Amino acid sequence: MIKMSETDLQLKKLHDKLNSHIEEQSKNWKSFVYAKQNGFYQGFDEIKIQGCRSTEKRFREYKIEKFFDKNFSGLDIGSNCGFFTIYVSRYLGSIDGVEINPYLVKIANDTKDFLKINNVNYYTSSFEEFKPKHKYDLVFSLANDETIDGLTKFTFTEYVQKIVDLLNEHGILAFESQASDTYYIKKFEPKLEILKNNFHILEQRIVKSEYPANVPKRYFLILQRK
Repeated sequence: MIKMSETDLQLKKLHDKLNSHIEEQSKNWKSFVYAKQNGFYQGFDEIKIQGCRSTEKRFREYKIEKFFDKNFSGLDIGSNCGFFTIYVSRYLGSIDGVEINPYLVKIANDTKDFLKINNVNYYTSSFEEFKPKHKYDLVFSLANDETIDGLTKFTFTEYVQKIVDLLNEHGILAFESQASDTYYIKKFEPKLEILKNNFHILEQRIVKSEYPANVPKRYFLILQRK
């Protein structure tokens, strides 16, 4: 019998805890659940969690480090399991994650505690109802301006306006499109016009996406508040 190392033992305990939240979610969360096949939409190599979209791969694909500052405060809209929020926290002074699904917030908090991250806070709330205590230098909207679970109530104009209101002067928005925006180009064009009305486009490109399989790329923009 091979004896587990202390690190592997601690990871197993973490995995057991995170999977218990997935099981709890499957029993009690009545809205649509992303990544039903393995329970995790986000993956996190650092803690050996395989998800539909790897946090580390997404970060490398976005190429956004040059817009970070250790004095910046950040907000991750629809933070899901919180893995991406945790990953970018190493580059910022602080970051908040807002997520409506309480079981995903439990996963995020347990992972944060396991990694001893102390500059991240998660809020169980819809973005519409979210009332932060301060404004932000950097906001992440990563495929979260609308959701197929039917829980998003904002129009895109309302969604963008709230982001503008939450950003400090000349604040940065990192925006990734929905899968459907890439699949139906005509759907994204009016969104792009609304973004242009409120932001200067610093960078605009196509990034690879691992999920869903039929949409292997998304639009990605770095925008600065006007």
